[in-house]
Order: sequence, then C-alpha cells, then structure tokens
Amino acid sequence: MQNSLEIAIEELRLALENDSRVILLKELEEKLYSIPEVIDLYKRKDEAENHYSDLLKIKDENDPEVLEARKALYEAKKNLDLQPDVMKYSEAFIVVRDLYMIIDDILFSPFRKKPILEGIK
Repeated sequence: MQNSLEIAIEELRLALENDSRVILLKELEEKLYSIPEVIDLYKRKDEAENHYSDLLKIKDENDPEVLEARKALYEAKKNLDLQPDVMKYSEAFIVVRDLYMIIDDILFSPFRKKPILEGIK
C-alpha cells in the first residue's frame, strides 16, 4: 500500500510539473524577476505596505497620516497590478490556483464535512 501511494504521489507530482499551465506560470514568474520596472514597482508596494503597517502600530486607523499611507499603498499596489506582465502572471496564477483547488478537493474532500467546491461548477 505504501509503495503504491508513493508511486501515485510521484505520478501526480510529475503530471503537475509537466502541466502546460504550471509551466507557463513558472515562465511568467521568472520573467517578472528580470524586469526592472516590475522589481521597482514591487519594492515601492512593499515599502508602502511596511510604512502603513508601522503606522497602524502607533496610530488610529482614522488618523490622517494613516489614511494617507493607506492611499499610497493602494496606489502602489494598483500600479504593480496594472503592469502588463504582472497582469499576465496574475491570470496564469488564477488558472493554476483553481487547478490546485480541484486537486485538493478530490484528495481531501472525503475528510471534510463539506467539500470546498460544493456548489461551484
């Protein structure tokens, strides 16, 4: 039994590794790391996120400085998300995430009270 389970797991791993959707996602991810504009936008978003988080630790969420930081974070995230290569990656990510959710539901739904994908199809 253990051996057949190990074989099945390895077959699933190889199938996912060679799946065109997963391959595309990996290629798009590698491309993102090579685009200076994307790296810069990500750093700006990360800095805005850290600044906002730091302010929330010491100030009320309705404080004008916090509200300004929230707006700056929103703009930084929007600028990153609207970059064409990031948009392509996000679309590919959703496809792979959905694939993994289906696999998760098939494998683990017998152990849950209610399947994740119940009512979705």
